[in-house]
Amino acid sequence: MKGRWLVHLVGTLVVLVMGGIPLRAEREVIIASPHWEGVQYETELAFKKYYREKTGEEVRVRWRDLGGGSSIEKAIEATYTATPKTCGIDILFGGGYDLFERQKSHGHLKAFRLSDDALNRIPSQVLGFYLVDPDYTFYGSALASFGILENVRVARLLNLPPVQTWEDLGQPKLFGWVSAGDPRKSGSVHMIYEIVLQAYGWEKGWSTLYRMGANVRSFLQSSSAPTKEVAAGDAAFAMTIDVNGMTQEAFLGKNNVRFFVPEGVSVINPDSIAILKGAPNFDVAKEFITFIMTTPGQSLWMKPLGAPGGPVKYGISRMGILPDMYEGNLGELLVPLNPFTLQQSFDYQSKVGSARWAVLDDLMGQGIIDVQTSLRAAWKAIIALPENQRADLMARFGRPLITEKQAEQYAKFWRKDKVRAGRIRNQWMIDSVERFRVLEAEAKERLKDKGN
Repeated sequence: MKGRWLVHLVGTLVVLVMGGIPLRAEREVIIASPHWEGVQYETELAFKKYYREKTGEEVRVRWRDLGGGSSIEKAIEATYTATPKTCGIDILFGGGYDLFERQKSHGHLKAFRLSDDALNRIPSQVLGFYLVDPDYTFYGSALASFGILENVRVARLLNLPPVQTWEDLGQPKLFGWVSAGDPRKSGSVHMIYEIVLQAYGWEKGWSTLYRMGANVRSFLQSSSAPTKEVAAGDAAFAMTIDVNGMTQEAFLGKNNVRFFVPEGVSVINPDSIAILKGAPNFDVAKEFITFIMTTPGQSLWMKPLGAPGGPVKYGISRMGILPDMYEGNLGELLVPLNPFTLQQSFDYQSKVGSARWAVLDDLMGQGIIDVQTSLRAAWKAIIALPENQRADLMARFGRPLITEKQAEQYAKFWRKDKVRAGRIRNQWMIDSVERFRVLEAEAKERLKDKGN
């Protein structure tokens, strides 16, 4: 019996070899990414072709679905805590800029230097952000802008006031017509709130965030969901990263929806890529990053669907990081502007934003998102008053829970001392609910007195 089994096994192996089926395992690369389906599909398809032509071998791309950038970061950090040598993933692809600075500081990124030819084509920085990390631990793979998607028809039909800036989204007449995401789920959503704080300053920034938050229908779990609400006509405006806004604009047409970047109060920053420490497929990971950072990979971001070297199924509409690709007619590309000719309107402090990332997430969560029922009730009562009777209530409504200096101090222990952070976080929620309860009662009392 044993002899017949061995003969069968040997015969099977001979058939496999003679039949031309390779016995060794297929090469692969494992990627954690918040990028949407279109980016994953197009980069996988093009990379497989690039790898086959370069090496003569097939490669498998495995995408780990861990949620948005913030969720991915939490999963990676939890895995490294349990198994410090590796998280079992090769590449972190997308999720902004600050995420990569933090992961570098934690020692979670593996340095990889591109070839001199590739590096000579990439500027080391753009608008104050590194496209090439000085230690070669991460690279800017595309550029992202942050703005507002408007449903033009809905805004016109409802005669809503014009919106040009983040601050405009806090106008009382927009109550219930704004859509937004939860920064604890998405790095690109988080970035918008940090931009508001840095563009307007801490005090005015929080006043703007509170008013915007009060106008939001509900805070959604993914970065793309708010733009889908606007596209469906369930909301008139959404705060969003450019790729989500421009995707809806391209699909529905500019006469129906328009994406724009608020002038003077937004930034353009790199969306990065890096190899993770202990990458199980380091050699293939190097090839993937090389592919993304050179013309074949960058063409996927910028070229129209079906163009030579461009995407074959999904138009991606991202700004690339190679200046020479912007030469000529931008109308032939899916990008609205040349980022290398822009002047930054204010100095975005990436290290400040990165350091207080988790604190801001919880301030938004406990001060606005998780108490939105109380927030909206207070706001509704306040804006029901005549304008000359609500200024003081609005000032108290938009007051930050803590000072900017306190946020800086909390950031030093926030991720490390979870018990202490938890106590503070719970107190923020208690304070917020009480503040909104008192404001709602005062506003209703004033309106009652006015009626009498």
